[in-house]
Amino acid sequence: MTTISVAKSSQVKEGEVLPVKFENKKAILTRVDGKVYAVENKCPHLGMPLAKGKVCNNAITCRWHGATFDLKTGENVKWVDSFVGVPLPEWSHQVLSVGKQAQGLKTFNVTEEGDDVSIYI
Repeated sequence: MTTISVAKSSQVKEGEVLPVKFENKKAILTRVDGKVYAVENKCPHLGMPLAKGKVCNNAITCRWHGATFDLKTGENVKWVDSFVGVPLPEWSHQVLSVGKQAQGLKTFNVTEEGDDVSIYI
């Protein structure tokens, strides 16, 4: 496995996301408890970018439909439940999901050496 440099350590902040591109892939980097993590910058619901999502409690929530994912593991914490940040009644969640089942995000292995953040490819 090789690595590709995607950012400087100083760019990756706790509680924020940094979108990066490498090898025709898009990811977001974040720092959780001091460690850098990377997940795909694409919500599995409808493929919308997660980079503008809200980070809270080590998770990111898609701004479009409210799906929430653990930033360390990519695991789905909550499936779609809102539209552009406006909460919707529970009866509408199944309709909003357009038949898609809850799924997690692809994660990437990250290394941080000095001021360099790299992703294994």
